[in-house]
Amino acid sequence: MSENSRQSEGEARINRAFRRTSVAIAALALIAGGTYFIARMPPSRALDATPAPGPRDTTSPAQVFAAELGRIALGDVATASGLTFSRSNGATGSKMLPETMGGGVGVLDADNDGDQDIVLIDGVAPTVRLYLNETKHPTGALHFRECDSCGLSSALTGMGVAVGDYDGDGRTDIYVTGVGANQLFRNELGVDGSVHFRDVTERSGSNPPSHHPRWGTSAGFFDADRDGDLDLLVCNYVQWSPELDLSVNYTLAGIGRAFGPPTGFAGDDLLFLSNQGNGTFVDATKAAGFEARGPLGDPIGKALGLVFVDPDHDGDLDVAIANDTVAKGFFVNDGSGHFENRAAASGFAFDRNGAATGAMGIDAAFLRSLGAASDNNLAIAVGNFANEPDSLYVSNGESKDFSDDAIVEGLAAPTRAVLTFGLVFVDIDLDGDLDLAQANGHIENEINRLQPSQTYAQRGQLFANRGVDAPCFLEFPSNAIGDLATPRVGRGLTYGDFDLDGDLDLVLTQATGAVALLRNEQSTQNHWLRIALKGKPPNTSAIGAELEITSNGITQRRTVSATRSYLSQSELPVSFGLGSGLGSATTIVRLTVRWPTGATATIDVTGVDQTITISE
Repeated sequence: MSENSRQSEGEARINRAFRRTSVAIAALALIAGGTYFIARMPPSRALDATPAPGPRDTTSPAQVFAAELGRIALGDVATASGLTFSRSNGATGSKMLPETMGGGVGVLDADNDGDQDIVLIDGVAPTVRLYLNETKHPTGALHFRECDSCGLSSALTGMGVAVGDYDGDGRTDIYVTGVGANQLFRNELGVDGSVHFRDVTERSGSNPPSHHPRWGTSAGFFDADRDGDLDLLVCNYVQWSPELDLSVNYTLAGIGRAFGPPTGFAGDDLLFLSNQGNGTFVDATKAAGFEARGPLGDPIGKALGLVFVDPDHDGDLDVAIANDTVAKGFFVNDGSGHFENRAAASGFAFDRNGAATGAMGIDAAFLRSLGAASDNNLAIAVGNFANEPDSLYVSNGESKDFSDDAIVEGLAAPTRAVLTFGLVFVDIDLDGDLDLAQANGHIENEINRLQPSQTYAQRGQLFANRGVDAPCFLEFPSNAIGDLATPRVGRGLTYGDFDLDGDLDLVLTQATGAVALLRNEQSTQNHWLRIALKGKPPNTSAIGAELEITSNGITQRRTVSATRSYLSQSELPVSFGLGSGLGSATTIVRLTVRWPTGATATIDVTGVDQTITISE
């Protein structure tokens, strides 16, 4: 790039930041007092914001938001539905760092029956717990049965999970990360529907040797080199052992030995496993460009979360990494499966103040639908430590340059006081705009003795996406989000439509304690469309495909991937909220699919409130 081009690009970014900052003061005031104003002021004056174009303009965003307060119902039905999992962290009183960092949750169709099952990762044996969805659709109560003889035998100190069809046989496999080792389980679903998995870790090469024990956290399947099969990227946290933990001996005044930050431990590399197409993987971390080294050549990553993104729509999946207390990673794919870390150059490495944050969970989405007054900017949300607000990195159009717009978009003030692990973009109310849900909880169980403003268990949060210019997000009050507001030691958070009613339910795990299954019983009467893709083998799950739907002049875009949040995986079918402006129309959506192979298809979809399956 020429010097003039660099200067022009820099000026454009400065101008963009200035325009966004010009509304920051108003945004902060709105965030701090939004609930008060909605309750106290006439709806027409509650928020002074320009409504989005199209059918949704019939009422102001403030009126829409106020009306939704009584329409969102998230009730915890875990115990009633048979999801009786309660995580143990294996604590012995020594306060070892891994005790406070797990555990993950994955959503998958393990038995290929069309509904979504749940896999949960414990901190002690038996580590891997699979619950099969046996709900009698369409009106039955949710019901899960633990599959305790499925071959998922593991004694890992479990952390996270990844799901994907690594061998292209049409069955979803499970990869589990842990402290010291990881495991791969191949799905060997019987022709009679019997569910069985086989541990193929050794023969697949999916846990290659290392000069020190790895601490695996989040992981994800994706086709890095576009050769058709799914490669595997694994986050590693820090170089850890019980002896090192005791020698670091982090303490807090008035408490004594405590769970501390990772600053006392050396960083570690990511692990990139290249799929060889014959059921095996090879360690290609260095060759693919996934090593991140400091000035002395030592690994600097302390990775906890990852998400796959394609901000410029070139079909090559790039990788965003949430690193804890060190610079985040943004690995750009050159199209051949080689990556370059451009985090610093892109503006993604640090927060708005130029500082590294205690980053845990991560997810990405296009914040606003594509319309006359909308933008084409990808946003990457990152959950941070207590007293560090969420980060929200927003791209400049289809470029790979980001600015941290959490203040302007309404996320900074409401998230500063909590410690966020899992977070997901999810259209809770089916209005076509992706809301943001997050799981919160501290790492130190005695933190309240030292900091009265902090608690170990913390309420979850839900931010409504108003689909308009900044600020995009408004926080739902605690009394409007049901059991998501129950204080928990939140860690993993993900979603799936477990009852097949069109809206998305949430699953929230804790470092220790019971899982929550938050059934979505929203009453907005908004329409929806749910799409399941069947790709060509070996990428049968079509990970990396891009979906666009257009309805009433508004376009929504999604990239198919299960990997997001913290240690967790979402369902692969993609759900689109369509809002209420469709009335009784039946032909409403033009759907465009760009398959991972590069082929495209455009389909006119007839009918709303249905699930459709599309095969390449």
